Amino acid sequence: MFMELFNHYKPVKKIKAVEGGSVKWIVTIKQWIHQGFTYLDHTEMFWRVVWEFVPFSFVASMLYWGVGLKLWVCVLVGFLVSHTLNWIFNFNFWTCIDFTFPSVHNPGNDATIDYLRRMQERIRKNDVITGCMIYGSMSRAVWHDKSDLDMRIIGKSGFWNGFKIYWAVFKERLIAVREKQPLDLYQADSVKFLKRMRTDEYPIFLKCDDCRLRKFYGGGGFPQ
Repeated sequence: MFMELFNHYKPVKKIKAVEGGSVKWIVTIKQWIHQGFTYLDHTEMFWRVVWEFVPFSFVASMLYWGVGLKLWVCVLVGFLVSHTLNWIFNFNFWTCIDFTFPSVHNPGNDATIDYLRRMQERIRKNDVITGCMIYGSMSRAVWHDKSDLDMRIIGKSGFWNGFKIYWAVFKERLIAVREKQPLDLYQADSVKFLKRMRTDEYPIFLKCDDCRLRKFYGGGGFPQ
């Protein structure tokens, strides 16, 4: 279902590293610093802060009480460790690497198709996730070897459901890190969050069991 979406036409933003170009360290620096925090919807923002606070507290406490370092050193090291862990495992690590280094590419058409099929199976089995959409260059049929996967997930409302969706998103990011798949994935609390997407990016649906999505997008393109 995905093969016709791949195309070797390659419009690349200047901020991204291009084949034969220079290394874009500014991408790594910017992404490590902000990690999409200002973009997150409320539920993901809450759990991302928790995820950052727990390792920070552990590292800082161990250095302060166990090693006896100065408080400011403990705070600094704790922040660097927790923020880096968040960057690697809870953001879009391989997208950053792909956009930083000219020689790094996504795994390719066949591997990405296989990855999406397996991801779709996992998403469809998750009863709290009601929608999973692909945007970006794939939805515009301009996929190329430096493209990432721009995806959004939406699900049932409620605090506990929000955590379970967040945990599913977290696991998908871990899988993407393992498979070196550039994945730009975010959790949406409502369709209002999806209004941030480009108007020329009608999504490809891996799952659509949500009447909000059907109303928002108006009918076509839904999986059977």
